[in-house]
Parts: sequence; structure tokens; C-alpha cells
Amino acid sequence: MVAREFLPAIRKTIEVNEGGKPYALGFAKKANSGASFGVMQGDMHVQPDARDTMRKVLAAGGVAQAAIDRLVTVLTPALPDGNPLSDEDTALVNRALAAATGRPLVDAMDERIMAGILKGVDGCIAAASARNVAIAPLALLYIAPWINMTGAPTTLRKWLGGTMVDGFPQPPAPPIVSGDQLAAYLQASKYFRDNPKNFKHFTESVNAGAKLLPA
Repeated sequence: MVAREFLPAIRKTIEVNEGGKPYALGFAKKANSGASFGVMQGDMHVQPDARDTMRKVLAAGGVAQAAIDRLVTVLTPALPDGNPLSDEDTALVNRALAAATGRPLVDAMDERIMAGILKGVDGCIAAASARNVAIAPLALLYIAPWINMTGAPTTLRKWLGGTMVDGFPQPPAPPIVSGDQLAAYLQASKYFRDNPKNFKHFTESVNAGAKLLPA
């Protein structure tokens, strides 16, 4: 289980990696991404919780039901070209997100997403522990934002459990998985092979979170 003292560093790493404004719409402009918001950048295209939260935020902000239905419908598809809303509608949504009624709803969504991320990290720790392999704190900072980006770490768990996965480095041996080994694993992934420049930002995010690791 993830030690509580690592949580501030994990949260900071994800926050820097996602890079959005928590209480305003963001658009990753990737093939499978829709509108997003929150520290964790809950994605309305892939996360039902983000869609449900947006509905609650708009309703709490006094937006009429017909407008809520229209806005959520427009913001839910993949949006590789970015924001499909008019300036007026964008301002309306952003006001609702930033309002005193909207912020707690966004924060609650972030906490639910974080709980899912930590569950995935715990699964990675368990897979490595089954072989008496520990995961270094810095390596955890690579794992957590990766889960937030890509979902359940099925392949990573297999690798940490000792399975050789095609295209990836040799699984880490006891006694510990280092940050460098996790970085090498991620660089071998299809995402970072297709987007190698993004790994620089990913590493910068890890470095930002590492400043909050206990001495």
C-alpha cells in the first residue's frame, strides 16, 4: 500500500504533468481526449464521473437543464481540434467550475480519481512484492501519473511481476525498482515512442513531485 507520506509528492507530480487549470476547461487535443477539468484533468470523453460531475457543476451554477444537456453532449466526444464551444458558452462553463458551488464538486471528483490511481499503484506494489522487489519512492512518481494518463496498469503489473513483455526492458530484479528503471519502461511504451518529446515534460513533473518526497 502507498505510504501516506508519499501522497503529496504523487499529487504534485500528477498536477504538474496534467498542467491544466483545475476550475476551467482544458483540451489535450489528443485522439481519445475530450474536455477535461480538475487537478487530475478528469476527461469527459473517457470518464463517466467527469461527465456526471460536469452536469452537477452546471446545475449547481443555475444553468438550465436544456443547456446542460447541450453542453455535455458537445464536450463529451473526442476533441482533437480543441474547444468546440463559443466564447459565451466557454465563459459560462468556466464560471460554473470556478464558482463556490462548483469547486467542491470538482475537488470531490479529483479525490475519486486519485483513489483509483492509488489503487492502481497498490496493485503495482503488490505485483513487485510477490517477488520480494520493493519500488523506490521516485519510481512511484513515474507510476502514478502514467496510470492517470492511460488507465489500469495491466502491462506494468505483469512487468513488475517478472514477466518479460515484448518491446520492454528486462523486468526489474530484487531488491528494488529504481526511478531510472521505471523511466526506461515508460520510454519503451507506444505512447512515448510515438511522442518522445512528451517524456521531457513527464520527467519534469516527476522532478517537481520529488521535491516533496520525505528526506
